Amino acid sequence: VGGGAFGADTVGSPGSISPPFPFVSLLLAFVFLVPMNFLIQAYGSSVLDERTNRRGEPLLVTPLSPVDIVAGKTLPYVAVAALVTTAIAVAVGGGALSVIAVLPVAVTFLAATFVGAMFARSFKELTFVTVGVSVLLTTYAFVPAIFTNVTPVALVSPLTLVVFDLQGEAVGTGEVLFSIGPMTVGAALLFGLGLGVYREEDMFTQKPVGRKFLDALAVRLAAVGQAGSDRAPRDRLRALAPVALLTACTIPFVFVAELLAVALLFALPVTVSIPVLLVTIAFIEEVAKSVHLYAGFEREAFARTDRVAVAVGAASAVGFFLAEKATAVVQAVGLTELYVGRAAFGSVAGMEGLPPIALAGLFFAPLLLHGFATTVAAVGASRSRAYYALTLALATLIHAAYNFGVVRVYA
Repeated sequence: VGGGAFGADTVGSPGSISPPFPFVSLLLAFVFLVPMNFLIQAYGSSVLDERTNRRGEPLLVTPLSPVDIVAGKTLPYVAVAALVTTAIAVAVGGGALSVIAVLPVAVTFLAATFVGAMFARSFKELTFVTVGVSVLLTTYAFVPAIFTNVTPVALVSPLTLVVFDLQGEAVGTGEVLFSIGPMTVGAALLFGLGLGVYREEDMFTQKPVGRKFLDALAVRLAAVGQAGSDRAPRDRLRALAPVALLTACTIPFVFVAELLAVALLFALPVTVSIPVLLVTIAFIEEVAKSVHLYAGFEREAFARTDRVAVAVGAASAVGFFLAEKATAVVQAVGLTELYVGRAAFGSVAGMEGLPPIALAGLFFAPLLLHGFATTVAAVGASRSRAYYALTLALATLIHAAYNFGVVRVYA
């Protein structure tokens, strides 16, 4: 593939980064992450112990809601994380900004561990989950901060704020919100996902992790196409609303995954990074738009008909399209100035000066793409797991082809 097609000569490549890197500040920032690994081990073990020994069963019959129970169990660990973070900040010469930046990371560690503890069937599985959580979140928090001299990429990670704080550099409110926003919202949604299986039929049964994941998604959906479930038009729309809402809730995870992909692929040559990024972005978004649809069909919340598949696919596409526009925040920190940033978030970049008709076409083009690709995956999900895997791959290819066209426009 020719380098010109993918903007190999544009600025923002690794070759434009000038040393030295802030190694001392990076190492000090990494110190904030070390206690998280011990904290999530204790937290996850406590949650799983309540399930395996059924010590959590009496709590379910109390007037307390699952949210109250989980909050009461989690807040002490959040307080410990805040105290430890504050102590480390004082020790390394950081300030309030370092604490504000690290706390969302700590809460996300706890939220992901809570989901893992609710899904795991044994302490062995929980150990695997906590190790995975630690590696994934540490990668997301630390790797982008390496590129602190390239601000748009570095601000993907909250640890970059810690580096800036230790170096005494000023940081704007918009940059702070951009760094901590996705992880904060993602943590809240992870707790919501775990709460979906915080009930007796899931807590104290030995279901496989995959089945519990589907249960956690399906419990948020309403019946669509079932006898007597959606006869009136208003009832049909009301039944489809949770589909669109659940899809919209995946945006923070999609945003985080795409930002991580941009940060990881940033160091590769543009002729390699852009094609890989196109397919990666397409796959992430198609999974986000369709996995809960598969859960709805598997748990019989949706009738297995093509009409229902088209309806829920369209609802999911609309929910994703509306929530996707929130990614316009990437322009506030200049991420779209980088070529890999434009490849990932091209729909919100470079529209200045275009005529209204062209703007309208570019604005609604992603909706048409999402509608068609998600419907393809939804039809497969209504058939079986094998058909869903095949149609998901097809939807990914369709989406990647669209992404390639967008990149060609910006090239």
